[in-house]
Amino acid sequence: MLRIRPRSLTTLLTAMLGLALLHLGAVPASAQPDSAASPRVEGCVGTSFAGTLGSGKAICNGNYLVRMQGNGDLVLRVISTGRACWTSGTAGTWSHDASATFHKNIWGRPYVDINKTSQGRIGRVVGAHTATTFGTNASINSRGEFWIGYKNVASC
Repeated sequence: MLRIRPRSLTTLLTAMLGLALLHLGAVPASAQPDSAASPRVEGCVGTSFAGTLGSGKAICNGNYLVRMQGNGDLVLRVISTGRACWTSGTAGTWSHDASATFHKNIWGRPYVDINKTSQGRIGRVVGAHTATTFGTNASINSRGEFWIGYKNVASC
């Protein structure tokens, strides 16, 4: 028979709740870290996006992810600990209509707009091109760096 101590059970339940919230994209940046043991996280659509990243969706690479949370915050996290390294600062009331949309913008710098259907644009994160090449997406690398075009906008 398996015996679980009360303190171990509390830790286990807290970790399970954190994983469930991370899966739903509901964990605010200031929340306690979850204890996801695997870098395989629900909602990952790849390592980059060039269109729209919907609520609860994420780009993931190695032990890092950038998730569009339903509260309107775009958050860079360490998957194994749940620690938030950076947020877009656009968190508001909870809803499921938040999204992040990449814009190539050949006349200026590339950017990601943070939007809510009910409110329109609530924030913008600006990237960069190089002198000869346009940035074509927002991405995360295996070192925990979030890039928009050719500019590192955040890192863990």
